[in-house]
Amino acid sequence: MTTSEAAAIRRVLGGPGAGPGRFTAPSGIAVDPRGRVWVADTGNHRVQAFTRDGALVRVLAGRLKAPEGVAVDAAGHVYVADTGNGRVVQFSWWGGFAREFGPFERPRAVAVDAAGRLLVQDAARVARFDTRTGAALADATEPLSSPGTADDGAGGAWVADTGNHRVVHFGPA
Repeated sequence: MTTSEAAAIRRVLGGPGAGPGRFTAPSGIAVDPRGRVWVADTGNHRVQAFTRDGALVRVLAGRLKAPEGVAVDAAGHVYVADTGNGRVVQFSWWGGFAREFGPFERPRAVAVDAAGRLLVQDAARVARFDTRTGAALADATEPLSSPGTADDGAGGAWVADTGNHRVVHFGPA
């Protein structure tokens, strides 16, 4: 790391370990409407939430197995790609279990778009659901390899298609 790169680092959360506020293979990350930072702590089988100042405020754990992705909708509901269990779990804004989506082969990334649709990267597809009803919507059909997903803020989603060395956009132009 160069001196200029080190100067750009504003804050570091955690470090290696299994204790509160520590991580083992963190992967997915999301910021909720209140500015809390949610991190999928894959190796510790949990999701942790921090304030902007780095204080640990919530831990979602228990039945999660190797979660790789996390997203938060406008109402503060948290969606976790529970990769090891082949599902996506929705938690209420206060952390209680709300519902699950699936089954999936290997859900790795999740995003919620401005229209309230949940996008789930599963193996080589992006599955979509209505978060209000839980109903499955038509899948995105572009063949993908190891993608990561993010809402574009305008009713679509950007997908980092890692295995194909490209970025793909789904939804309105």
